[in-house]
Amino acid sequence: MKKIVSAAAMLAFILSASLSCSGPPKPTDEEKQAMEAFERVRSGVESKVSYDQFEKLLVDAQQTIENLKGVEKKNLCFMSAITKSYASYETCKKATKLIEEATDENRRIDLETTRSFMIGYASVSLAKAGECFKKK
Repeated sequence: MKKIVSAAAMLAFILSASLSCSGPPKPTDEEKQAMEAFERVRSGVESKVSYDQFEKLLVDAQQTIENLKGVEKKNLCFMSAITKSYASYETCKKATKLIEEATDENRRIDLETTRSFMIGYASVSLAKAGECFKKK
């Protein structure tokens, strides 16, 4: 009985030591490129780039997601967060276009509120994507 308990204790020690030494997952090159592309989108939003520039930044970001889909070993936490960020920025893009076309002031206010909310959500999702590679 003592041998079983000490063997179990030794196995638990080895497992915990090996797991603690492995550290947080490392991002792949494709994940690094995606994060950089989304940081450019975030910076573009903060600096209030034109609609056309924003659209180009989103196309680049979307391409990095497509590249990630082809990667066999990807961080699913990161993939989920970056996809949510992209969807939010897409909604921002649509709201921006509708704001330009809106003639009713109340409609414009609603769209600006939507855009602000979605920018915030995209930023939170982007922060979550970065957290996917930190030790928990």
